[in-house]
Amino acid sequence: MISLDKKITKHALAAEEVWGKAYDKFPRVISKKKLKKGVELGVAFGGHTEAILKNTAVEHLYGVDPYLHIAGYDDPMNLPQNEFDAIFKFVKKRMASFGKRYIHIRQTSERAASSIKEALDFIYIDANHSYKGVWGDLIRWYPKILEGGIIGGHDYGHPSFPGVKRAVDKFFGRLSWPIHEEGEGVWWVEKKPVSVSFIMPTYNAEKTIEASAESIFKDNFLPGDEVVIVNDCSTDNTAGALKNLQKKHPEIKIFNHAINKGGGAARNTAVKHAKNALIFCLDADNVLAPDSVIKLRDFLVVSGGDAASFSTLKYFKIAPSNVTHQWHFDDNNASLEGALSTYKFPGSSGNYLFTKESWQKAGRYPEFAGALDAWGFGLRQVATGSKMTVMPQSFYYHRYGHDSYWMREARTGETSARALQLLTPFLNQLNERDVDHIKSERARNNWFDNLEKRPVRVRKRGGRSPLLIRIKKRLKK
Repeated sequence: MISLDKKITKHALAAEEVWGKAYDKFPRVISKKKLKKGVELGVAFGGHTEAILKNTAVEHLYGVDPYLHIAGYDDPMNLPQNEFDAIFKFVKKRMASFGKRYIHIRQTSERAASSIKEALDFIYIDANHSYKGVWGDLIRWYPKILEGGIIGGHDYGHPSFPGVKRAVDKFFGRLSWPIHEEGEGVWWVEKKPVSVSFIMPTYNAEKTIEASAESIFKDNFLPGDEVVIVNDCSTDNTAGALKNLQKKHPEIKIFNHAINKGGGAARNTAVKHAKNALIFCLDADNVLAPDSVIKLRDFLVVSGGDAASFSTLKYFKIAPSNVTHQWHFDDNNASLEGALSTYKFPGSSGNYLFTKESWQKAGRYPEFAGALDAWGFGLRQVATGSKMTVMPQSFYYHRYGHDSYWMREARTGETSARALQLLTPFLNQLNERDVDHIKSERARNNWFDNLEKRPVRVRKRGGRSPLLIRIKKRLKK
């Protein structure tokens, strides 16, 4: 019977006949970028690790592999535990000649990420090849990579591991960062600054626009950011106020509507002219807290979200220093169910961070919805599969009490009808009895106003349609 050591050596040779075709790809990227410190997730037999250390000037390489059998994980490399123990000894011997340049961490990716404290130039992800596994590694290790560094890995586009490409495309697609392919399934992305386009829909805001805009430039604006303001045919001196702001802050771009088109159209015009992949909408009468959006942009990336909201709205009438009351959000509110069970839905505030990709996926802001344009856009985002997240212990200042856009529109008495129109494309996601209710003569004109008393329920996934259940009951009679 062949010894375990010989069996491992035979496995390594057989595996590297296939894997070895990719061994020169990532080291070339490392050398070209002159990277010095990095991590490889998924060392296996150590062939690719050895290629990095032999063919680059890397000074410090962490190899992360727990060599641990995972029950139920379908992967050819999910070996019995005794074989994993033998591979670990094999790799330690193989890497011994590299001395302190190589450090092996025999822990899970999650624990290893917590134990490595220094900033890194690169990471190579080649461990758990499921969508969940790759997504988790991206979320976990992204903050540790320096700007200008490289996030890469293996098996991109491999037919046996579709989750790899799906996770990579989803994660970096939010940021519009290009994914480079080197062949043999090797991919990499350069980590860049995450820039934000602040958009401000503006109508008759001459008295409030300065304070709102200045709150962006007070510790929330970074190089690469921009401010896009759309004047929706104001009848006061908003145009003059904007010209003064632009003189002070040349980063401001101003666009003008020749006729008044409403908030939804103004927001869409601003997003269309925005250059960055991340958009923060700030209404022209609200105020940001210092350093708040800088933290929010980081939170959006590492949370894996397509939209990120502050957790608290601090309401004020005259000055932000005099807060009168507050609204609080959490992730339970940031869903289709949340949008249809409470007014304290992050989308209803309209002032949050989102990806341009999610704006496109949602079909943009609704332009027919009046002051429900913000609620309708948030609804469209969560209903079309975008992930909305809420950053704990964060806030902005929300003005109320004056003759605001919402107050003017609320007096029309058309909110329920418009909300139903916004919901119509997504009725198949809702409980059918509740759909019947909101479309009924009795509730059609007031169901939205009574939302917290009579929430609209979302159909449970995997559950049978109530209509189908009723039909089957009739057929049995």
